[in-house]
Amino acid sequence: MSADPELTPLQILAIAEIYVLMADDKVKPEERATLISLFGKHVSKKEIPSNDVKRLTANAFEYVERHSFEDFLIAIESAITMGQAIAIYANMYEAMIVDGNVVALEKERVEKFHRFFGIEKRVVNAIREILMVKNDTGIFLREDHPNNGSDFHFGFIDLMDPIE
Repeated sequence: MSADPELTPLQILAIAEIYVLMADDKVKPEERATLISLFGKHVSKKEIPSNDVKRLTANAFEYVERHSFEDFLIAIESAITMGQAIAIYANMYEAMIVDGNVVALEKERVEKFHRFFGIEKRVVNAIREILMVKNDTGIFLREDHPNNGSDFHFGFIDLMDPIE
């Protein structure tokens, strides 16, 4: 059996996203939309041809079918920068919460990813808090939503160094 070629950071992003989307063995429309928007902007800007994005995502789905998540982490350990790992984590987290239903395997994979790459807890918490607010459209439907109160603020801001 031949070894898989080394993955590019863009392939790693697509594969990581799909590991989250496929945690429940099906991809819901809102989950598919996050994947499309993730790469679609590059097609619109003519940075990546549409056929390349189709091939990228098809290959990513195939990779996920053939490899465990743990083997994936080992394979990419030295292939991405910390900045790329944080960006991938943020995209994985958003993919996990976008449908409003977090399954255990999604959560496990997202947490394994940030622990594997040693992403600082304060960075993880800031990303989580921002994405939870961003994706909670209930704030527009309910006046009594907790985030509509005059006392709402981001908890992570209290932990940040002040901007001078």
